[in-house]
Amino acid sequence: MLRDLTRNDWLTILGLPGRRIPKTLILRGTRNLKSQYEVYRAHFSNVLEIGSPNGILEDVLVGDLGGFSVAYASVYGAPMASEVVHVFGVLGTSLVVQTGCCGALADEIGPGDLFIATEAYCGEGSSQYYKKDGKMVKASFNAAESRAIEGIKDVPVHFGRIYTTSALFAEGKKEVEDWFKKGFSAVDMETSATFAVAEHFGMDRASILFAFDNPRRKEHMLLEYALYLMKEANKDKRRILGNRRMIELAFGIVKEYHAANNA
Repeated sequence: MLRDLTRNDWLTILGLPGRRIPKTLILRGTRNLKSQYEVYRAHFSNVLEIGSPNGILEDVLVGDLGGFSVAYASVYGAPMASEVVHVFGVLGTSLVVQTGCCGALADEIGPGDLFIATEAYCGEGSSQYYKKDGKMVKASFNAAESRAIEGIKDVPVHFGRIYTTSALFAEGKKEVEDWFKKGFSAVDMETSATFAVAEHFGMDRASILFAFDNPRRKEHMLLEYALYLMKEANKDKRRILGNRRMIELAFGIVKEYHAANNA
């Protein structure tokens, strides 16, 4: 069965030379798997695109980033995230950084702001197979101490607890308010699974996201359409900047991690 596949098994399946096993892995949570894959791929050199013959893994690469061997994968939702982290956990990768967007819950977080999860609640179905001792799983890499974060001057950066769900369209006002009242500052679809699998394999882990919107602010297109369009145009500018800063920060953390661990 897949759980029993060894490091050598996966190297053969992926066509990955042992010397190119990356120390770090970056995930992008997105519905637009291939377009985001191309965005991230442009930052790498010496790219080796990897996958499995049966298509279990796609949109995955190992390449050089700042002189270091790093893996990247586009994923959507907890199952895909857990599968990719599992494979690289078996291979011996030691850090995974989750990127992507989230929904803000805390009042002070707006569209385009960066959010760094300190811990995640497993509200999805994948984590239970890796984490047996509760529903909360913590980040193990303290992004606040990273030198890379010092360069983020034009986008607010927030820290807090995140709720991970598997059913985006099942979110309603009741659920959003309930998560907020329980102390969660944001919601996404991957972080808790990424953290749970990483914890299982003894991997360091971080989640750096940008806020797409804040549903608790009750901004709705039916209120005042012209005003809504103006607000959305401004939000889009902030989202583009937040996405850019998120990627820069993730790359900076990965490079620092490699340098600190003599990779």
